[in-house]
Amino acid sequence: MKKLLGLALITAVLLSGCGEVQISINKNAEPQTGENNSKEETNKELTLVDDVKDGEKLTNADKQKAIIKFINEDIQRVAEYEVVAFESLASVSGVNYTDDETLYKELTSTTIPSYEKALGEAESIEGKIPELEEMTERIVSATQIFYDSLLLEKQAIEEQDEVLIEESNAKIEEYYRLVESYHSDMKLLAEKYDVTYQVDGQSGEVDEL
Repeated sequence: MKKLLGLALITAVLLSGCGEVQISINKNAEPQTGENNSKEETNKELTLVDDVKDGEKLTNADKQKAIIKFINEDIQRVAEYEVVAFESLASVSGVNYTDDETLYKELTSTTIPSYEKALGEAESIEGKIPELEEMTERIVSATQIFYDSLLLEKQAIEEQDEVLIEESNAKIEEYYRLVESYHSDMKLLAEKYDVTYQVDGQSGEVDEL
């Protein structure tokens, strides 16, 4: 049976950047001043929750906070399960592949259940500002595609079907492209609001066994 794509480099293109996303507010960002600033600081949490649908009511400081929370908290919840799933799959594929039976057992016991939780977390994210709504949709799309690839992989082993393996591999490659695009556009969005966003070691390369 044809072997699956190796996953040795998969951690380089996780949605979270595998913990390598660096975030800091640009110190040159224009500060809020005066009495209004004091009120905004006091009511910032309410502003993010109550006025989220009206982007014009949010200050750049509000949007900075929303972006940082999105990356540090929302994406991190997805990443916690994503990392478990990827490490599980990498342990029985690529250079670590031994046989289909071992791969199947790991897929069904750890990889798929963990990634199902990652997908659930992705679907629960709410973009707190309009600019993050599209990013949220793209994250859900990417995680759904990878989850589908795992289900196809499981089915391929059950049926010993090489066509299903190719379909699974194609979805994995699509996931890579979507995540790389997400990181690129997320960086542009963050910089627009004076937040530095950097993912080290991005790579979409995959190797066959």
